[in-house]
Amino acid sequence: MTMTTATGVKYETRSVKTVRGMEARTRAKLEKEGWEFVSQTQGTVRSELIFRRPKPETPWKVIGIGGGLFALLIVGLLIISALGGGDGSRNRAETLPSPTPSQIAPTPSQVVTTEASMPSVESAPAAPVVTAITVDELLDKLNSARMGGIKVGDQFRLTGELVMSELWMTGAAGEFNVLLKAKGGADDLSVFVDESEAAGWRDGTRVQMVVEMGEATINGETTDGWLRAVAVETVP
Repeated sequence: MTMTTATGVKYETRSVKTVRGMEARTRAKLEKEGWEFVSQTQGTVRSELIFRRPKPETPWKVIGIGGGLFALLIVGLLIISALGGGDGSRNRAETLPSPTPSQIAPTPSQVVTTEASMPSVESAPAAPVVTAITVDELLDKLNSARMGGIKVGDQFRLTGELVMSELWMTGAAGEFNVLLKAKGGADDLSVFVDESEAAGWRDGTRVQMVVEMGEATINGETTDGWLRAVAVETVP
């Protein structure tokens, strides 16, 4: 999103969602990347932070030169096509073979008979597409504008290391969650799992998961951006 201040400076803005309690860490990370903190909206479980930074000026001069060169290229191709197109069309017309009886279009009665004789086949539901991704890449998508295009039902395969086991718990959504190490330990990614599967897990345990983006309802408010493990196994 672009905004213009009273001084005429254009800014691009960025909205970042983070778990409550992690706002200071998220703010420090974005400010280190050159973003300026603007405001914060406190939610029940997650907070939304708004940042901005000056928008780079568009190099119109370079774009104009490139557009002019492209136009010259198109004109040259059209001239070449006009000069050589006549002979090519005549040669193609002379070499076209006559259609064989099998290539002649069928009559309407033949079409009806063929379609009626074909058995109906119900298409099987397509298997969900699972995208391979890293923990850091998935966290960046969730924290970017409109969650990087992720939709409810999208699935991802990732491998990560479990951290901060003292914070694993059944939260307000009624589901047990664990935390995966992200950004070298500077951040984390929350995932809902079956509590019985996490019985033998501890800090440092490495797991491979297929997670699905879904919704959760907390205090009557339903929001998306929540990850649930649909398949999980420990790895060396």
